[in-house]
Amino acid sequence: PTRSARLRRIGEVELSEEAKSDRQVNARSGYAFAKRTFDVIVSLAVLLLGLPFFGVVALCILIEDGQPVFYGHVRQTRGGREFRCWKFRTMQRDADKMTEVVATGNLCDGPQVLIKNDPRVTRVGAILRSFQIDEIPQFWNVLLGDMSVVGPRPSPNKENQYCPPWREVRLSVRPGITGRWQTERTRAKGRDFQEWIQYDIEYVQRAGFWYDLYLCFRTVWVLLRGRGNHASK
Repeated sequence: PTRSARLRRIGEVELSEEAKSDRQVNARSGYAFAKRTFDVIVSLAVLLLGLPFFGVVALCILIEDGQPVFYGHVRQTRGGREFRCWKFRTMQRDADKMTEVVATGNLCDGPQVLIKNDPRVTRVGAILRSFQIDEIPQFWNVLLGDMSVVGPRPSPNKENQYCPPWREVRLSVRPGITGRWQTERTRAKGRDFQEWIQYDIEYVQRAGFWYDLYLCFRTVWVLLRGRGNHASK
């Protein structure tokens, strides 16, 4: 489906027979092996080559707002298993206590929180977010096997309960640092969550090694064009 196709309401989402048959897409031995090999090679390269740069980022965070440098949020991976998803910390240390207060200005229509000029975000954090640098520690999660380079956005259990058919599909594969929704979302008012559901299901149905490579190149293009806005959580 194209962007012009009608987005289904949350209550209308049902699994197609194609989605049901492809639910264990990562179980296909050839694709699974190629995908995992790609994940390990890419994550090792990013972590090793970026090590000096990570030190600079960590120092900037410490100077502005002290410890901790990293923030680990509990998310779900394939099969619903929970893991701690790591990012460079971009918010104040007491940001979780402020969520309910700032949520009144939430621009998202689903379970996420996206606040314009979010007061919880530090100055260093704003820079890291604008270039998606805060996501880089997730390559450690990829190396451990909790995530993949490409896949649905990792979400906590609470978010995954919003739409059971969508949850069933997205938890049949590893979550990814980038993916179909991450590169194609429009943030259009009242459509954000519907796009998220649609693109996750489309990814699982179409998943393959060459499609993953396409999404990686698509991600680079999106970042170069400066479309790096993402949710606060």
